[in-house]
This record gives sequence, C-alpha cells and structure tokens, in this order.
Amino acid sequence: MSKYTLFIISLVAALLAYWAWNYDPRVSELNDLLSQDSELTTYPYQFKVIDLDEGTAVMSSPRSAKVSVLKFLSIIKPELHRKNSDSPEVIAAQKELAHHQQKAKKMVLSQPDVKQIRWELDKGWFAGYGIYVDDY
Repeated sequence: MSKYTLFIISLVAALLAYWAWNYDPRVSELNDLLSQDSELTTYPYQFKVIDLDEGTAVMSSPRSAKVSVLKFLSIIKPELHRKNSDSPEVIAAQKELAHHQQKAKKMVLSQPDVKQIRWELDKGWFAGYGIYVDDY
C-alpha cells in the first residue's frame, strides 16, 4: 500500500470516528420530528436541533444581533431587497419568520426531555449565500 492510500484510509477512519463520537440519536429524532411538519418543511429556512445537553436544545436560527433580519429576508424573498424595514411586506415576512421559529421551538419543547431552547446563528447557512457572519 502506498503512503497516499494509507493517508486516505486514516483520514476516512478519523472522520468516521469523529462522526460516531459526536452523533446523538436524540438530536436526529428531534430533527425528524421537525421534518414531519409540512408547514416548517415548506419554509425556505429549515430550523434544526444542533445539540441536546441536559435538557437544553440548541437550535439553528437565521436571526441574530450579528446579522440584520433584512439580510436573511432578502435572501429568501429577493423582492424585499432594498425595502424599508417598516414596509408592510417586510413586516409580514418578519412575522412569518417569527411564526415558523416559534412553531419549531414549541415542537421541540413539547418533548419531555427538553426543558429550554438556546438559539445559535446558522453561520453555515449564510456562508452558503456568500455571507460570512464574522465579517460583520
């Protein structure tokens, strides 16, 4: 076997070990619960549980003080680009986002082993659109 082949095998083994070490089947179950709701799955942003630790579910969110909600809304609804934050269309889009986020929160909190939610900005989602949150 060549050094390159051994390197690739070692790299794959390390990635599999990392995944197995960090995999939480309960987090997957909570995400499966969210994915069963047609209203949530048809929304352009998919709320996800990232971690569950001692009753606290960490969930992804496109909302944060680091990124304007208008930045997110203009991605999922390009027609809102350059609209004022107090325009009726932007206000409606903000209410729609809040509704979906609240619904995802309630669904996860309905589980007996979840006591609270902590939101975490989904930097990866923004990066997928060329927006690097740490640049703000």
